Amino acid sequence: MTELALVKISGSTFVPLSSYDEETAHRWKNGAVIRAEFREVRNPRFHRKFFALVNLAFQYWEPAEIEHPRHGRFTPQKDFDEFRKWLLVQAGFFDVIGYPDGSVRLRAKSIRWAKMDDEEFSRLYQAVFNVIWERLLSQTFSSPLEMENVVNQLMGYA
Repeated sequence: MTELALVKISGSTFVPLSSYDEETAHRWKNGAVIRAEFREVRNPRFHRKFFALVNLAFQYWEPAEIEHPRHGRFTPQKDFDEFRKWLLVQAGFFDVIGYPDGSVRLRAKSIRWAKMDDEEFSRLYQAVFNVIWERLLSQTFSSPLEMENVVNQLMGYA
């Protein structure tokens, strides 16, 4: 089931909360009838801040060329949704999925924004922030505080 976060702007008009939500909404054709259950999210600004952080990291990250045994040398495709899932796994928010051959895969947990309380969301944000700082942007910004300030500026917090 697809999740979509919306913001009510006036009357009966709703708009997607983030670019991810906007991409999700564009998957449906105009005139499509969509049935949904709605819950009010406790802190939509924090939700937007999370996606601003992830978008910042995604903008700076460029996949490196790799050598594959069957496919030779190539540069992997850059994909926002896969990047977001990778961040969640690296931050410890994953389920372990088993397969018949005995192998396992780490799958990013589905983040149900409407059910996640502020405390749990704060832990998620901080864990993802740490992954982004340690693995991707510590060479780009002088400190975690500078990176946080850039995210805040993107959000209009500063």
